[in-house]
Amino acid sequence: MLMEISLITPVYNAAIYLPALIESVEKQDFTDYEWIICDDGSCDDSWSILRKAASTNDRIRLIGQENSGVSSARNACLRQISGKYLMFADADDTLEPGCLSALFRQMEVSSSDLCIYGWYIHQKDKLFSYVFEKKETEATNEKLYQMILEDPYLCGGGYPWNKIWRVSSITENGSIPGFRENLSHYEDKLWTLERLDQIGDPSISWLNRPLYNYYLRGESLSHSMSAEKFIKLGEETIDSLDAIIEYVRHYHPRAFASAETLRNDRIREIASVLREAGITI
Repeated sequence: MLMEISLITPVYNAAIYLPALIESVEKQDFTDYEWIICDDGSCDDSWSILRKAASTNDRIRLIGQENSGVSSARNACLRQISGKYLMFADADDTLEPGCLSALFRQMEVSSSDLCIYGWYIHQKDKLFSYVFEKKETEATNEKLYQMILEDPYLCGGGYPWNKIWRVSSITENGSIPGFRENLSHYEDKLWTLERLDQIGDPSISWLNRPLYNYYLRGESLSHSMSAEKFIKLGEETIDSLDAIIEYVRHYHPRAFASAETLRNDRIREIASVLREAGITI
């Protein structure tokens, strides 16, 4: 049956966070949705929590697979959607009350290909709300593309969870192109850029209202990872940035300077953390 909204969530060892997310979705005042969840080989209680939720909510559709990474989990969900609109939620975040109904109304009224909406940022005991600036909401499509490349937050960055897409606008040969499973980082930013290019001249609307709760969790990487693991993380990050640069070089050359800025900024950050941690290579 065709649903209005398809919500996608990849899950890996998120048992401690899932009850809050499930509650936030089940309390929505909009019910014409399907929630497709892929458990990516969790070894905690995630699967049992999800099965219990699905037993009382027939809108939930579960997929289980061996651990293959977040992109593989998202792609498994993408292959199953039937909705008119597509949105994402991470397993350790939550939706604000009225999120789905507000987004549905926005997409119906605007007839846009994509709506980018506001969010709350939770960091320890601090709460921030992201409000779009005039330079974002009035940006040309080319400038928006460049801002998404360069900044994690401007124009929603590359995050999947602050955007809702019109499925027909990003469907190609009967399916939505997936996330690149060979990348460990920035795969969501690259997917966003690819979908914008796929549409060509996207119609974008903005909803300057926080509808999503994004939680920044955990300690500094320099304190929680060994030198060997951090160096490996840095190498994987640079490989992912190189993939973005190559994509932009071939398919969106006007944004090449922005791609280089992203790569150079991240390399400087990695080098700075290495120095602070006393790691030499």
